[in-house]
Amino acid sequence: MLAEFPAASVLKLSLALVALVIVGWVTVLQVRRRLTQPDETSGTGFTLSDLRQLHKSGQMSDAEFERAKARVVEAARKAAERDAAPAGAGGPLRPPRGGPGNAPGDQ
Repeated sequence: MLAEFPAASVLKLSLALVALVIVGWVTVLQVRRRLTQPDETSGTGFTLSDLRQLHKSGQMSDAEFERAKARVVEAARKAAERDAAPAGAGGPLRPPRGGPGNAPGDQ
């Protein structure tokens, strides 16, 4: 069967196959690298565990701990809502303020 094809054609197809394998391999490496990198966060925040350690060691008062904990919990809640929103939805499904249905007396 191969004897029927010219050598140049077989060589071109072989090179194309090798190039395709190399491109696929590079793509897999890029995806794998991206998946193993830690998520980018906005700044250097604290986790609840970090806050508990600071509070336990006496570096943070009770009031400071409660305020910081509330901020971390609120940030986590907002991040969870943002991640749970369908892609491309652009946020909650409500009309903009002042838009139709929001004028005084429309209710």
